[in-house]
Amino acid sequence: MRVLITGGAGLVGGELARLAPPGVDAEITVHTSPATVAGLKSHRIDLTQSMAFLELIERRRPDLVIHTAYSKTDHRATIDSATEVAVACGAAEIALIHFSTDAVFDGDHPPYDEAAQPSPVHGYGRAKSIAETAVREACPDAAIIRTSLVLAADGSDSTSAWAIESMRRGEGVTFFDDEFRCPIFVDDLAHQTWEIAALGAAERAGVWHLVGPDRLSRADVGRCLVERFELDAVLMHTASADTMGEPRPRDLSLSSQRVGSLHVQARPIGSVGDHGTTSEQPTRPA
Repeated sequence: MRVLITGGAGLVGGELARLAPPGVDAEITVHTSPATVAGLKSHRIDLTQSMAFLELIERRRPDLVIHTAYSKTDHRATIDSATEVAVACGAAEIALIHFSTDAVFDGDHPPYDEAAQPSPVHGYGRAKSIAETAVREACPDAAIIRTSLVLAADGSDSTSAWAIESMRRGEGVTFFDDEFRCPIFVDDLAHQTWEIAALGAAERAGVWHLVGPDRLSRADVGRCLVERFELDAVLMHTASADTMGEPRPRDLSLSSQRVGSLHVQARPIGSVGDHGTTSEQPTRPA
């Protein structure tokens, strides 16, 4: 099974590549950053360029594309890349798993399940919502994975790394105490995604909410970092998101009607133990 992962230099794309199960021939795309997993075939490509992705998949003929690439700041690029990938997969009849976000919701009516209608309040959320629509139109059988704040247990994700290094330098770090998410460890997210990839097309299709089991404020996340990495709690400060002066969704808690069918269940971010499983190891693509 050949799987092409876009955004292979990113946190999620890189972890998916690193944890590709036996029997999967994983390849990645990168844009400007280098790949984070050695030994994999990588393709340098601008996913927003018309026809570029279609030409790539016509050459490589993957069985599945997992689209994780996006831009946090260039919303047009997020929309255009998702559209190009989805249109190409639809034209070539290649299965697609598309990564989206809890930020497609307004934060006023939690928890949001897979049937909830997107209602974004800022540019990033609007871009991801438009991207979801483009995916549905081009690939009606695509799986759309919405996730939340994605963290690495070793603190290497950008959010954690910045806070850890700042506090180790003796600098104070402020976390909002009135914004809530359901953070998930990136390796749990990757294992769950590969389990979804192994499903038949009909079982895989549609929206999946893959998030951690706990509703936490960003300040709660900060406290977990302080405890796990033995940081000075005096350097951790809290504030209201009102200080940002721009619309921000306050409570993006997600619920799921589907995740219970998976063997791998996400751990609380206060835990760094083994992955929780319902019974046996997750089904792997063959």
